[in-house]
Amino acid sequence: MEKKPVRVLQIIPDFKKGGVQADVMYPVRILPEEDVHTDVMLFTDTVCFYEEEFSKKGTIYRIPLPVRKTRVGRVLSIFTNYVFARREMIRFFREHGDYDAVHARHLHLNAPCLVAAKRAGIPVRIAHCHMNRPIRKEYRDRRFVSAYLWFCSKVLNRCTTHRFGVTEYAVEYMFGKGNGIVVKNPTMDLQKFDPSRYIERNDGAIHLIVVGSYSTRKNQMFALKVFEALRKRRPDSTLTFIGYPRTATDPYLPNLKKYAREHGMEDCVRFLPQDTNVAQALAESTYMLIPSKQEGLPNVALEAQAMGVSCFVSTDVPVNCNCGICQFLPLDDGPESWAEAIERYAQTNGTGKQYVDMSAWDNRRVCQEHLDYWRGKPMEKE
Repeated sequence: MEKKPVRVLQIIPDFKKGGVQADVMYPVRILPEEDVHTDVMLFTDTVCFYEEEFSKKGTIYRIPLPVRKTRVGRVLSIFTNYVFARREMIRFFREHGDYDAVHARHLHLNAPCLVAAKRAGIPVRIAHCHMNRPIRKEYRDRRFVSAYLWFCSKVLNRCTTHRFGVTEYAVEYMFGKGNGIVVKNPTMDLQKFDPSRYIERNDGAIHLIVVGSYSTRKNQMFALKVFEALRKRRPDSTLTFIGYPRTATDPYLPNLKKYAREHGMEDCVRFLPQDTNVAQALAESTYMLIPSKQEGLPNVALEAQAMGVSCFVSTDVPVNCNCGICQFLPLDDGPESWAEAIERYAQTNGTGKQYVDMSAWDNRRVCQEHLDYWRGKPMEKE
């Protein structure tokens, strides 16, 4: 009897070029089509980076969330979107209920989607949290978000078969302590991020790189100020940003460019698009900066270390992204302190590449682990 592929529905906010989206794409690229068929559900009508590639392998479904024009509406939308998503997903599964597994990776909408999946009788229902820390004090409306996520944790513990987090913090953040397991993400392509395939640059200067969507959470403005302080010590330093704005009207990227221009850094700061070859850019870089205020597990830290690039990382980022060449620094120490730490590190270790063992993150092995869970392997705590 011919074995049928496992049918999986992945649920994500959008298909922009981000870590969560890469987690969806690697199994699609790596696992044989006779083993698994994957579709995705997006909660946006905006066409994004990975959609053309994915559509050759699976179907893209959409449920655009209602647009809230007032601030009160936006604050309350975290609750109203729950009701909306639950209703729409129940309707969706009435027409498309033949999935073996639903893998939800949407922080705010995992719960309503998996409630609908349980109601539809889908046997494997996975909630996956990619965020690891409570929201920082300066984030507005945090009380509403915290109350909502507490409610969702109670729902998820009843309607899921598997509860995954990228770290222990992520598990506790979404499900409560001891209610899930840590599962590696399949985003470390060791064949692509193989330093032997690229020509590295080591001219004695410090070439910094920052990769990620432009946002307050990713905190690129802090990185730019670190670079400004570093240039006082190392005038030949450069800084490269790779990323994309969250929306077409988001002022964060224009503000970065304005700051660089007004502080005389136009000639030594580059802003490259999201489709830039990151591996090649890392080969040309000395150190990576990850000054995030909130993260799950930054894939870029793994990619950088695979390429021998040391990372200077905010203490708001989980330490299990450290494969041996990450230095953790508090954001509260300020840009000057970070610049001093980078200069000290360069004096001690030089500006050449440092290579570490990345085999534990091989995405081919990790993709197989995900396939086993989609086939019904129980969630076993260590």
